[in-house]
Amino acid sequence: MTEEYPPFNYTENGQLTGLSYDVMAELLKRVGHPDNIKVQSWSRSYKLIQTRDNHILFSMTRTNQREPLFKWVGPVAENKWVFFAKKGNSLKINSLEDARKVKKIGTYKDDAAELFLKSNGFTNLDSVIDDSVNVKKLLAGRIDLWIVGYLQGLHKARTAVGDSAVLEKVFDVKETQLYIAFSKATPDAVIAQWQAALDEMKKDGTYDKVLKKYM
Repeated sequence: MTEEYPPFNYTENGQLTGLSYDVMAELLKRVGHPDNIKVQSWSRSYKLIQTRDNHILFSMTRTNQREPLFKWVGPVAENKWVFFAKKGNSLKINSLEDARKVKKIGTYKDDAAELFLKSNGFTNLDSVIDDSVNVKKLLAGRIDLWIVGYLQGLHKARTAVGDSAVLEKVFDVKETQLYIAFSKATPDAVIAQWQAALDEMKKDGTYDKVLKKYM
């Protein structure tokens, strides 16, 4: 399973693409697994992988909260979380404490960044099931900040309103890594096979070729 999470995994002209998808497509070939990826909402996928065996979900941020819930293969990519504000804003955000003082922060339901803020006691969150909505909410003044991966935020702004220059990064929140998550009951031998295939991709130069397409 995957979701619309550009530039890592997303559909374009009806076809799946993205950095993480290209890595996954190569991994499927190397481990002999069918390419039966379903694109659906993150919230639905996140629930399924916790309640059903034999499910795989990518790309997922690996966090302390999630660590015991899944088995992991990766990392697939780096992903920096940031706070974006509307270009030309007067906000001064120098810490998480400063962000607590704004009225509303736009978040993506069940996303790792949202869970991170909740775990740090934030109560001023405005959660949506379609993260691209946060671009328009930010521009309309309905939220003050938007927490999102830096590359995703730029891509979603270009898609939603045609220009990423409407955004201004005001704070780097956290450096994170994206992984492929497997249902908890997945045999360790399967995880080892997939991890070995990814490690080999990184050794033989295949991974770097994929990375250069999106950086």
